[in-house]
Amino acid sequence: MTELAFTKTFLSTLDSRPVKLRADHVFDPERVGLRVPYTLPRLQAPHPVMPKKSKATQAPGSSKSITVNVKSARNPALEFPIVNAPVSTTTLQDLKDSVCERVVDLQGNAVALDKIKILYRRKPVPGTGKTLAEVLADEPELLVGGKQVEFGVMIMGGAKTVDAAVSPPKDADSRDESSPKPAIGPSGAEVLQTEVFWDDLQGFLEQRLKDEPEAKRLRTLFKDVWTSGR
Repeated sequence: MTELAFTKTFLSTLDSRPVKLRADHVFDPERVGLRVPYTLPRLQAPHPVMPKKSKATQAPGSSKSITVNVKSARNPALEFPIVNAPVSTTTLQDLKDSVCERVVDLQGNAVALDKIKILYRRKPVPGTGKTLAEVLADEPELLVGGKQVEFGVMIMGGAKTVDAAVSPPKDADSRDESSPKPAIGPSGAEVLQTEVFWDDLQGFLEQRLKDEPEAKRLRTLFKDVWTSGR
């Protein structure tokens, strides 16, 4: 048989078979062997059980606790420490709550938390959910533990301590016998001559204006006007 005859015979055989398989076509595995060896996929190794971390209680003065000195220079004069305050969980809200427990407003009622402003380095710290670790993030030496840090307090509208509010009034006889005591500390124009007053004024302006450069400008303007008018 010549090559030409063989080719024609082969092509005619191919023509007799279907070009496409039907949609419901299936192979009989008994008649058609597997063309490639079939292997099951490898099973992933189970993840090892992580050991449970033991939550050890931190002793007082541990590496994550510091002493917070809360201080208000005036209106009212207040100062108290918060010992062994965890830097990761103690928030500005906790400091405000501690202040609120110790002061009342001028009418003897509880001071609203939004009127209590927390200051750090004489600058108001915004928000209430910030932790001490977030406020002191730029000072890692304070986060190693056993340190002390001071936070200022400014109460809008003024207040007085609880001890002064609940102190029993003196009777008429004792008031007549006792002579009035002079005020302690500077007052009047003497207060305006201190830098503490102008720092407090700048802090108040920063809190209200939320603009530090503008607060500094107004502080300088007010101080120059007062100085020129003396």
